[in-house]
Amino acid sequence: MNSDLKTWNAAGSAVGTLGGNVGTALTSLAKGQEGVGAKSVGAGELESAAAQREVYDSWKSYLDAVSGRCKGLKSRMEKAGHHQYRNDQAIKAAFTELEKKYQDTPAIGGQGKGR
Repeated sequence: MNSDLKTWNAAGSAVGTLGGNVGTALTSLAKGQEGVGAKSVGAGELESAAAQREVYDSWKSYLDAVSGRCKGLKSRMEKAGHHQYRNDQAIKAAFTELEKKYQDTPAIGGQGKGR
């Protein structure tokens, strides 16, 4: 693996920017959900509101995971660039650990609920 500081930092910065954009998306998603929560009057009984909450919960969970993955990836890239790992095997192990923590979601269709 190439341990060039500039390359690792540029990659880490790009991932950090992506993480920031995901944070902005989470904020917008939460604002769009206001008034449709479980405590809103009458909305809890509406099928469309229940469906919207389900979609919201799904996307929030997904974006939280993407945000966490970005933070972990950025941190590992910066450490690699600053030679804070003992060797290339340690770098690979750090990235493998992140991979195990954040499994990719299944392809097209996600996790259906028998629909």
